[in-house]
Amino acid sequence: MVFVLTVSPRLLYVTNRQLQNSKRLFTNGTSKLFKSSTGALVNASRNSRHVPVKSGGRYFKKRHVAFVSGVIIVGSYITFNHSNYYNLDTAPGSNVNGNGSGFNPKSLPNKGVSAIGEDKRFYSTTTNSVNQDFSLGHQSLKQGVFLLNDEQVSNKLRQFEESYNVHRGKGVLRYDICQLPSNSPIEDDRAEEIVQVPILQDNNIKTSTDWMFFGVFDGHGGWTTSGKLRDQLISYIIHELGTIFKPAKEENLRYVPNSATIDQAIKNGFLKLDHEIVNKNIERLLNDNNKARAAELLMPALSGSCALLSFYDTNSRMLKVALTGDSRALLGSFRDNKWTVRQLSIDQTGSNPTEVARIISEHPDEANVIKNGRVLGTLEPTRAFGDCRYKLSASIQERIYKQFFGRRLPNNLKSPPYVTAEPVITTTKVNPENNDFLVMASDGLYEMLSNEEIVGLVVKWMEKEKMIKPQKSFWNYFSSTENKLPEAVDITSDKSSKQPFRKSRQSSGNGYFLEDKNVATHLIRNALSNGGSREQISMLVSIPNPVSRRYRDDLTVTVVFFGTDSRVQDDGGQLEINSEATAGGVTLAKPKL
Repeated sequence: MVFVLTVSPRLLYVTNRQLQNSKRLFTNGTSKLFKSSTGALVNASRNSRHVPVKSGGRYFKKRHVAFVSGVIIVGSYITFNHSNYYNLDTAPGSNVNGNGSGFNPKSLPNKGVSAIGEDKRFYSTTTNSVNQDFSLGHQSLKQGVFLLNDEQVSNKLRQFEESYNVHRGKGVLRYDICQLPSNSPIEDDRAEEIVQVPILQDNNIKTSTDWMFFGVFDGHGGWTTSGKLRDQLISYIIHELGTIFKPAKEENLRYVPNSATIDQAIKNGFLKLDHEIVNKNIERLLNDNNKARAAELLMPALSGSCALLSFYDTNSRMLKVALTGDSRALLGSFRDNKWTVRQLSIDQTGSNPTEVARIISEHPDEANVIKNGRVLGTLEPTRAFGDCRYKLSASIQERIYKQFFGRRLPNNLKSPPYVTAEPVITTTKVNPENNDFLVMASDGLYEMLSNEEIVGLVVKWMEKEKMIKPQKSFWNYFSSTENKLPEAVDITSDKSSKQPFRKSRQSSGNGYFLEDKNVATHLIRNALSNGGSREQISMLVSIPNPVSRRYRDDLTVTVVFFGTDSRVQDDGGQLEINSEATAGGVTLAKPKL
C-alpha cells in the first residue's frame, strides 16, 4: 500500500500561526493540603507574538491564512507504516530563496514523488544539493520527518497528561490536564493547588472551605517567565488572601471578606509578582553588577507570559477567573434543557476595542501605540507578566543591554509602561448540580476550536464516559446524531475575542474522535484533527519541535468537573491520581534557573 503526499506552495506557506500534606500556615494556621503540579510540565512559547509573519515583504494577518489551503492528496490507499518517510527541508523560514519568505516555488522538483525502495515514497521540496553537501563530502545534518503511526501519535499526545479525582466532597469531582509542546522547551506552564481554610460565617457557623486554584501560563519569547508563574503566582495570591481573611477570636478561624476585597487581593498578588520580576530583580542586577546572576534575574523580565488563574471557593461556590493576556476560560452548563457556553475571560490583545481604548487613553499623544493590532506594532497581548521592553524606560533598557544582554528597544518607545500585569477578574456562581465544567487553555486551542465546539466535545466525552446521560428528543428517533456534537449555545455577551483561524473545513465539528480517557487530551486530539481527520493529526504531531511551532502553537488544557458525590463526606479525602487518564506529565519538568 502506498501513501502519496503532494504539497502545494500554499501548504508550505502556512507557517507561524497555522499547522502552527505539609502545612503552610498563615499567621494562625491555614494549611496547604495539596499541590499536584509538583514538577510542572514542559512548557511552550509563542514566538510569533512579538513580530508579525513576514513573507516577501508583506505582512499577513493570521486570520487570512488558511489552515491547509494547499492540497493534500492521499493516493491509492493510506497506510501509516513505519517505513513512510518525508523530507521537509525547506519548511517555511529556512530562507531558501534568500528573501526571508522561507519558500521558493522554483525549488520544487519536477517530479514530486520518487521511489526509494519497494514500499517507500520520498518527497522533497529541495534540490538534492540541499540534502547532500558534495563540497564537504558528507551528508547534510538536516533530517527528514517520519510520519508517526496511530500508536506513536497517541503516545506523544498523552506524554504530558495528568488526571486527578478530588475526594473532598466540596463540589469538585475531578480535573484533567494535558500539554503538547511545540516550542523546545515548551513555553506554556500550569499549576494547581488546594488549600483548606477554617472560616467563621456571618451567622457564627464554624466550617471550612477549600480554595482551589488552577493556573495556565502561556509564555512567549522564552519559558522563564511562565516558569516563575508556575512556581510563585499561587503562593503570592494565597499570601494576599491571608491578609484579608482576618483571624476571628476563635483559634484558626477566619472571617470571610466581601467579593470586591477578594478581587483586589488577587490583583495585588499579580502586580506584586510582576513588580518583583521586572523591577526589583533588574534593580538588584544593576546595583550588584553580578554577571553570574544575569540569566537568573534578567531572563524572566525579558521574556513574557500570559496568566489565567481560576480561584474556586467551595463554601460560597463562587468561581473567580483572573486573566492577564489572551488565554481563555469557558464554563459549560446544562440549563433550561440545553447546553450553554460562557466565556469567563475576554482576550486582551491589540484587537480588543476595550483594550485599545484603554491604552490610547493612557498614551493619547502616541499615534503608533497600537499598530497592526499590537502594542507598538510588535506585542500582541496588551497585558502580560515580564516583557520589560514595554515597561521600562529607554535609559534603563540601554543600560541593561550594555552591561548584560537583551534586545533592542521597541520602535516608538516614548512613555512606558504600555503593558500591565493587572488582571481582569470575573465572578460566576457555579452549580455543581447542573454538571458545570470549566475549560481553561492557552490560546493555541482557541485558534483551532470555537467555544461551542469545545463544549460539544466535552459533553460528548462525558456521555461516552457515562458521567451524564445523552440528551434524547423526539427528533433523535428520525435523524442520526452519532456523527454530530451536542449543540452548545454561546451566551457570552462580549464577542470581541478572536475566532479560530487554523481551519480549512467549513463544517468543522461533524467529525471527531472519542478514544481518550483524559478529556484534556481528547480536546487536543480533536483540535489537531481539523474536524475529524486522522491524517491531519498524524501530520501535525509528527513534525518535531521546535519546527512544529511554524504550524501550531503550544497547547495547554485544564478541565475541571464540578458536581456532587454522595459517597464522599466533606473533607473526606485528598487527591487521587486517575491512573487510566494519566500517562506521565510529572516525570519531565521544565528547566529552572
